Amino acid sequence: MSRYILSDWRSDDPEDPFIVFVQIDGERYLERIINVFHDGRVETESLWEEDPINISPPVPELQSINEADEFTACYVSASLFEAVWQEATDTRQLSPPSINNFMQTLHDPDQGSGGT
Repeated sequence: MSRYILSDWRSDDPEDPFIVFVQIDGERYLERIINVFHDGRVETESLWEEDPINISPPVPELQSINEADEFTACYVSASLFEAVWQEATDTRQLSPPSINNFMQTLHDPDQGSGGT
């Protein structure tokens, strides 16, 4: 069963995304990734066609991600991920309301459109 993690990444490198949104499988391997950059561009990657075990290590548990100073992360719903995936793959960018919704979800998951 897939899970979905939304995180903001506070990096000093302008080439790094500031929002990272991932779908992971039951063993915590990456399936799909959405990276949102400060310049407005969005990159998506689907690893379903590849063998994720050979591409990346399993994604850490949420508690471990949040222990790193540069990340804030939470689980969100499949429907939110699918809506963002569709917008990102169709337009290669995300609307300001989508980005604002992410930030609200990250900093108050019970009030945003997050979920388990």
